[in-house]
Amino acid sequence: MEKPFKLISVVGCVYLVSLIILNIFTGFSYAKSLYPFAAPITYVAEAVVFLLFLLTLIFKTHFIYYIALEILVFVNLYDGVIYTALFVSSILLVLYLAENKKIKKRNILLYSLIALVKLGMIVPYGITEFLNYVALSLFALCTIGCINLIFRHAYTKKDPAALNLDDYKLTERQKTCIKEIVVNNTTIKALAIDFNVSESAIKKDLAHIYKVLGITGKADLKALFIDYHF
Repeated sequence: MEKPFKLISVVGCVYLVSLIILNIFTGFSYAKSLYPFAAPITYVAEAVVFLLFLLTLIFKTHFIYYIALEILVFVNLYDGVIYTALFVSSILLVLYLAENKKIKKRNILLYSLIALVKLGMIVPYGITEFLNYVALSLFALCTIGCINLIFRHAYTKKDPAALNLDDYKLTERQKTCIKEIVVNNTTIKALAIDFNVSESAIKKDLAHIYKVLGITGKADLKALFIDYHF
């Protein structure tokens, strides 16, 4: 997922620069807002999101990108651009599901609390917008959930229970990397520290793993070994 995150971070930076320039001349982002100080809050939020996208590129930390998207969702809700907020929320959910084999209970609780705050921000825009947002959110959640299940099911059927790491030309370190990524979602940096090697060495290991298994990245790796007993 490193390369896709780099790409979407670059696209995000371009989008934010375009958005800030358009707002300077038109103010379209916050024109519908019912909240006070919409203009300065919008500019500050967009600038922060832009910086977070840059940090994602520099530090290659997906968590920073998730924070940037959440801020973008909140600022769109604050400005009354509800459907854009819903679209960004859907992107965030897709990325999170692609990155994580299992969602921890505390993360579900946190996401639920954030969702409630978002719903509260819709209230001033009227009952129609509120109900519409709820309905579309549920539809998006169900659709993304189904796609995620289909995607993972397809990979589990690729090589039924016969899948065995010992059948592939992999070193013990590479096998351990697979286990750590699938089970614990361990980052490249953490793996490098654990094995006392450079990050480039781990990246080479992962590139070899992807080539041997015929996959393209971490998301494929997690899906392929979703039910594997390490």
